[in-house]
Amino acid sequence: MQKKLIALAVAGLVSAPAFAQSNVTIYGVADAYMAFGSHGANDLSAVNSGGLSGSRLGFRGAEDLGNGLKAVFTFEQGYNVDDGTGLGGNSRQSFVGLSGGFGTVSLGRQYAPGFDHVVDAFGNSAILSPQSILAAGTGSSIDAGGDARWNNSIAYNGSFSGLKVRAIYSMDAVELAPKEGDDDAFGLGLDYSNGPLRVAAVYQLLQDTAEDQKEWSIGASYNFGVLTLAANYQDAKSIGHVKGRDSDIWQIGVVVPVSAAGNVHVGYGQADVDAVDAKAKSYSIAYTHALSKRTTVYTGFNRTDNDNGLAYGVVGAPAGVTGKDSDVFAVGMRHTF
Repeated sequence: MQKKLIALAVAGLVSAPAFAQSNVTIYGVADAYMAFGSHGANDLSAVNSGGLSGSRLGFRGAEDLGNGLKAVFTFEQGYNVDDGTGLGGNSRQSFVGLSGGFGTVSLGRQYAPGFDHVVDAFGNSAILSPQSILAAGTGSSIDAGGDARWNNSIAYNGSFSGLKVRAIYSMDAVELAPKEGDDDAFGLGLDYSNGPLRVAAVYQLLQDTAEDQKEWSIGASYNFGVLTLAANYQDAKSIGHVKGRDSDIWQIGVVVPVSAAGNVHVGYGQADVDAVDAKAKSYSIAYTHALSKRTTVYTGFNRTDNDNGLAYGVVGAPAGVTGKDSDVFAVGMRHTF
């Protein structure tokens, strides 16, 4: 009997490491909307994915290593609710790192500061935010789109008494280059919140043998109780690594609570594009209503007016056509889990 107990104890000790696993969380967003719009001769009538937030499925894990250290990882894949595609190809995020009192240092495909350090009354919605629509049109990397996810990167994220610090260095963010470092990228973001006040700033540099793309952004918001006022300005030089292809974008917006669960969002943004000496102006109004902590329904309208030489907007313009207006009306629902 004693021998059997000893054998069971030894077997338990040997097999114990096999059961030491990370604490893994499955999370995601399911967001879809109906859209109706036009841009010149192009019309849109469709169900699309990702009106307020990009739909995704993710796995996030952490293991306590002792002495205040944790091993962390994230695998996050985009998913298109409208047609079921997307679970394949490039992920939204995929990284592994160490976390502690100093913050988190991680390696992989990760968000640059421009992804979420832009102050916006529409939560950086791709179809309702004037800033997001204009940034996508100009080709800015300071935006909550694919250009703000950098491959082959090392990143630092820290939080100190309301101040969030994000720094990232990518060793292959743009393209392969004949000289080491010519295709590297660097980003730094500071985001400070204190009660009703939020202030955020971003700087991003994308190197290239032809011309470096340099961008910066600064914004602030303040919650007055009856409304929240938000404004942001960003500047970009040599977009796409083309000298003289410069632009600046400014936007202002308000969020007005109209009930315990509902908010009205109104915003205006303008992009000045030096290369074609033209402007695009974007106007949005939206309503969001929280059915629960995880489920939000929304509706909104955006109009983007383009000068000759520009074709920005949610609805794509006919090939070769510029100077036409883009309109879109959307109704959708987002569920997080």
